[in-house]
Amino acid sequence: MSADFLRASAGGAGAELLSPLIGARVAPDWCAERDLAALRLADLSADPDYGPWSVRALVLRDSGEMVGHAGFHTRPGPDYLAPYARDGVEIGYAVYPPYRRQGYAREALQALLRWAHVEHGVPRFIASVKPDNLASCALLAATGFFRIASFIDEVDGLEYVMRLDPPALRRLLRGRGPLSPAARTR
Repeated sequence: MSADFLRASAGGAGAELLSPLIGARVAPDWCAERDLAALRLADLSADPDYGPWSVRALVLRDSGEMVGHAGFHTRPGPDYLAPYARDGVEIGYAVYPPYRRQGYAREALQALLRWAHVEHGVPRFIASVKPDNLASCALLAATGFFRIASFIDEVDGLEYVMRLDPPALRRLLRGRGPLSPAARTR
């Protein structure tokens, strides 16, 4: 998502104005995420090198519909992750309600993990998730993430901190992890 797209999103532009800026049919759910757009725009303004790590639209190949978003909260190695994974990065994703339970979050998660590890050498990943988000907790656990802490977020309340370490990441990327095609058919 470009700075122009995030700026327009944060400013309250509707899907019809946003869609040409991203080359996809923007979901109405995204238009409700003005705070996220403003946060990521501020991150980009503070650190232009953050761009490749910022939020990305999840778009269906065939229809061009935006079904959610995914990305990283920062570039690798931020100070706030030092207690959990000094050499890691925090990943996040959201799939909008009509598109859930279809594998889009799994595909986005795997693609981002692969990109950050293979292209940028990131060895560890952190994800924060609300305990009542059972689908996301299950996806993260199936990917090899495990719970290492919990905290109270000012906005979201109780969240688990989950980490993916190098051995599980290597298994996943070699296709022997729980999300490999062979594992999904068992």
